Amino acid sequence: MAILDTVADRQAEWSKTADHLKLVIDNARWWVFLLSASGAVLAAVASQLGGGDAAAAATVSLNNPRAWVAIAAAVCLAFATFFTQRLLGTEHVTAWVRARAISERLKREAYRYAAGAAPYDDPDPAKRDTALNGERAKIEADGDDLVQHLVKATGPGSSPRAALSNAEYLDKRLTGEKGQVKWYNDKANTYAAISSRLRGIELILAAAATLITAVAGVTGTSILGIRFDATAFTAVLTTLAGAMLTHVEASRYDFLVMTYRATARRLVDRLNLSHQPWSNLVNDCENILAAENTSWIAKWTK
Repeated sequence: MAILDTVADRQAEWSKTADHLKLVIDNARWWVFLLSASGAVLAAVASQLGGGDAAAAATVSLNNPRAWVAIAAAVCLAFATFFTQRLLGTEHVTAWVRARAISERLKREAYRYAAGAAPYDDPDPAKRDTALNGERAKIEADGDDLVQHLVKATGPGSSPRAALSNAEYLDKRLTGEKGQVKWYNDKANTYAAISSRLRGIELILAAAATLITAVAGVTGTSILGIRFDATAFTAVLTTLAGAMLTHVEASRYDFLVMTYRATARRLVDRLNLSHQPWSNLVNDCENILAAENTSWIAKWTK
């Protein structure tokens, strides 16, 4: 089926492009997180080193270790801002989301066609091919302004390239080892673990800031005879805790856990009504996947 091969090739290309764009965003987001945290820590350390204002120390003498620490803090924070502006702008996120949406739409149409579901259930093969090719052209037209980002696919992609029996559709698309139900549940578990870990670290940092503030209220500006600026370290801990929460929110971990698990449950519930006409079953399942994709796009582009 030449038309299925064409759709599968295009889907693989858009999927690879989306993966590449997402990797750039993920790496930039982690670098912003690490640089912001490092800058906050270094700024706190600089405030603990001897002799006056950190900016003044950097201006007066580069032989002063405090000056180098202050400079390092400033560089980290400057690059965090640079990466945020250059790699995490709305246009970058939108390009990734649109490429992924095109890939998923092509895949849905390919599975409808391969499974023989409406509107690809006409007995005339030529009409089926024409319908699919027309839908492919319409879907890809939405990404004409993204063609400069296209990355050549290195594999066959995840769209079907031949007609599927009922059992093959259910296994490959929904219930099998590589089906959507397992994929959604596995991804939800992964993101839930990451979110829980980061929120746990945030809780520890917030508790540490509270503890330092309480101790400093009793001991003043020194602990065991050692000069200690509680305000600076409380600020850095608070900054780190805030950075943790910002990263969780920016990555949409909680939203993804919720929507992935809900979509997996809706697919299973729909499959329990498999006595209904086959075309209805296929289209209902594909529409559930489309609804999840729509909510995901809305969340990321908000």
